[in-house]
Amino acid sequence: MKNLVIVESPTKARTLSRFLGPDFQIEATMGHIRDLPEKKLGIDVAHEFTPDYQLIVKRKDRIRELTSYAKNAERIILASDPDREGEAIAWHTKEVLGSRFKVIGKEKKEESKNLEPNTYNLEPKFERISFHEITKSAIDEALKNPREIDMQLVDAQQARRVLDRLVGYKLSPLLWKKMGMRWLSAGRVQSVAVRLIVEREREILAFKPLEYWIIDVELEKSSQGSGDRNQETKTFLARLSEINGKKAEIGSKEITDAVVENLKNAVYTVSDVATKEVRRFSLPPFTTSTLQQAASNKFGWSAKRTMHAAQSLYEEGYITYHRTDSTNLSTEAIGMVREFISVEFNKLYLPSEPKLYKTKSKVAQEAHEAIRPTKVRTATAMDMSVILRSKTTKNPVGNEDSARDPSQSLRMTLMPEGLGRDLELLYSLIWRRFVASQMSEAVFDQTSLSIEAKYDAEVYRLKVGGQKMKFDGFLALYEKERKGEEEKKGEEEENREVPALTIGEGLNYIKTIPQQKFTEPPARYSEASLIKILEEKSIGRPSTYAPIISTIQDRKYVEKMEKRFRPTDLGNAVADFLVKNFPTIFDVAFTAQMEGELDGIANGEYSWVNVIRDFYTPFAVKLNEVSETGEKVSVSFGVTDEICPNCGKPLAVKMSKFGKFLACTGFPSCTFKKSIVEKAGITCPRCKGDILVKKTRTGKQFYGCANYPTCTFAAWKKEDIK
Repeated sequence: MKNLVIVESPTKARTLSRFLGPDFQIEATMGHIRDLPEKKLGIDVAHEFTPDYQLIVKRKDRIRELTSYAKNAERIILASDPDREGEAIAWHTKEVLGSRFKVIGKEKKEESKNLEPNTYNLEPKFERISFHEITKSAIDEALKNPREIDMQLVDAQQARRVLDRLVGYKLSPLLWKKMGMRWLSAGRVQSVAVRLIVEREREILAFKPLEYWIIDVELEKSSQGSGDRNQETKTFLARLSEINGKKAEIGSKEITDAVVENLKNAVYTVSDVATKEVRRFSLPPFTTSTLQQAASNKFGWSAKRTMHAAQSLYEEGYITYHRTDSTNLSTEAIGMVREFISVEFNKLYLPSEPKLYKTKSKVAQEAHEAIRPTKVRTATAMDMSVILRSKTTKNPVGNEDSARDPSQSLRMTLMPEGLGRDLELLYSLIWRRFVASQMSEAVFDQTSLSIEAKYDAEVYRLKVGGQKMKFDGFLALYEKERKGEEEKKGEEEENREVPALTIGEGLNYIKTIPQQKFTEPPARYSEASLIKILEEKSIGRPSTYAPIISTIQDRKYVEKMEKRFRPTDLGNAVADFLVKNFPTIFDVAFTAQMEGELDGIANGEYSWVNVIRDFYTPFAVKLNEVSETGEKVSVSFGVTDEICPNCGKPLAVKMSKFGKFLACTGFPSCTFKKSIVEKAGITCPRCKGDILVKKTRTGKQFYGCANYPTCTFAAWKKEDIK
């Protein structure tokens, strides 16, 4: 009889079937097969918070199919993902199928007495296997080492599910009651994320910009050698850094004008020349959060889009498991990439020792690896071209030993066409980060000049600095200036040419360039920076960032404008209500503490029931108190100048779960309402009609013609409309 292998998705099942023989039948649960009920709490608070798990309706046919497959299986192998969610799916699958075998056993008991052994497998053997990459070697190793389901991980997942259900199902009706909107919801973690966005917006509104000035001076060498007289003199810019030994802090035009006048007449001398070698080190391989941040910065992707692409790459067998806090690499992975670097580049690009990275996450979960390719010699066409160019390019060092060997053929496999552009882009990002993480650092010669300018009793000091690449190291993988993390450090000085000068050498003044500046408020959160702060403050898990960000937008608590989040009036009101009435639960530090306790459950340090009880007991008391005595909140979205065509009263802005609309202030006597039309202030390039700001069904903003459907012009970005 076959071994039945159960996974979550058809794609993962299809990939596993490439490695397992005919003795294995691989089937997918299509996700969770049971969960808490949709329309009621589903938790027995009075009896140890027992969850009332129910079969998911749309999975019932699949459960019957899995049960029939399991009847004749000698082994049922649960191969769901290697994390808490995957462990829970394995446990639920065993619980459901196991209970059905008890029924089968009862029905077949008499009949089976007269049959050969194992004709009916009344008590099948369940085994749990886990692997962090879908490769033949990883699967074979997992099959050799089956284990029991880890109930500590199941308890940790169950605790999170119960905790979030209690908060959501108890708080949401309170919001309906106190705010008069029956579609509002609150979440234990999502509401803290909204709070962060609200507080950042208030920082911005309270910010008062301060004026300041920076002054650059254009200079040249004061003398040229006889051989240089017919050559063009190169000038350079130096920035004012000190005035009479103190940091140059100039806050007005009047002071600036006086300094500029002095600098015009000052005598300039080189006071110091410092040259040193600096190194830029590669970053660790990706974790879930850093991958989401990098994809947001480089491609403008949402966390949801990144995780969808990463899920596909994992299930197709191209990358390791993509939900991880760890920057650790296995010994086999390090050996694989070091061999690749030594062959496809050369010995200078390979450090003498492997690079080991320490995981920074406070709540790193399970012993996962970082996200990396399963096979380093599988690459996209873009990455292939980089390697080929590296083989024909001499290194900046100018050393023959460092030149790559163009005659050496690539032993590479090209990623197949048809996977899609998103998967190709994300795989390339992961592949380069992984390879770069084990390559030698880039080396630069850094020169810093200090220049003294004297005028009467005033002494000014100016600075100029620059870097020149000496050895590209891991930057050989990055051809141009990058928008991601790799290029940020030192980019202002990189490859800026600094003239060859000596201490005591005089300089000629050319001109002064003063610039007025103003201090800027903190930036609104982008997806990347919001994920970063959530991780830094231990709010949620990397696997929950994408649904958190999607949910707070779907609920209309925040909106994304020019790729940055700002709270809506509704988001401000909900956040204020929750923070005022439940200051502990929606405190950032308390939320981080709860994450720590959930990790403690996974590690066997706490009982999940005790953790839930310690949370729920004071929460229930506070909930009753606020329900009885809490003030109602009136949320006003403003009254417009537009008049109701039915009764002549002003129209007010109202909010529903579908967004804002206009309604008559005479309601309920007058029920007139209409949608809000927001003009973009530009005309349609096709029909010259107005361009309107619209939203898709999923809430994504775009620009469309007001004459739709007669005119179907639309664009995602305003700047694309020409």
